[in-house]
Amino acid sequence: MNINRRRPRDGDGGNPNNRKKGNEKMNPIEIQHLPPSVRRRIEKAVGLAKPEPEHKVFVYGTLLSNECNCDRAPRARRQRAWTPGTIYDTGYGFPAFVKRGRTRIKGEVLTVNEDGFKSMDRLEGYPRLYRREQIRVHLVGGGSVLAWVYIMNALRADAPVIEGGDWVAYRKAKDAERRQASELK
Repeated sequence: MNINRRRPRDGDGGNPNNRKKGNEKMNPIEIQHLPPSVRRRIEKAVGLAKPEPEHKVFVYGTLLSNECNCDRAPRARRQRAWTPGTIYDTGYGFPAFVKRGRTRIKGEVLTVNEDGFKSMDRLEGYPRLYRREQIRVHLVGGGSVLAWVYIMNALRADAPVIEGGDWVAYRKAKDAERRQASELK
């Protein structure tokens, strides 16, 4: 029995001339053949993961906390924020933002990963219904950041302005008006 014989290592075929010398690092296990979501989990677990890109997005309507589409960004970090502009009632249960105007538009800055960003793009009908632009957004409590905002491509000419710049307050007032009107019938 030859006790100097070593078992082959992955990738070197057992050839002692292929061994790493000195401080050279061994190549990480090849996992490129796995689906991307599985590969990212494994890379994260073994410390090989690159930091995921993050995107800051200013939201002002149904993506706000406790609104009907807030679950489209489930792991988002949220900060209350505002930006100057104008928001309109589209008549379809969601608002539309335009940059012109001086009203303080109340919203949130969501910090999302790539999956969250893509989910928001699908919801907003990007790029057909809405386009994305980066704007300066002011954080409640101080400071400002550059963030993406969704801007409607074609707004109805008769769309009413949401005067206070607060979609949630506007929606709640409209809901109360509808309830009162239905109670009077």
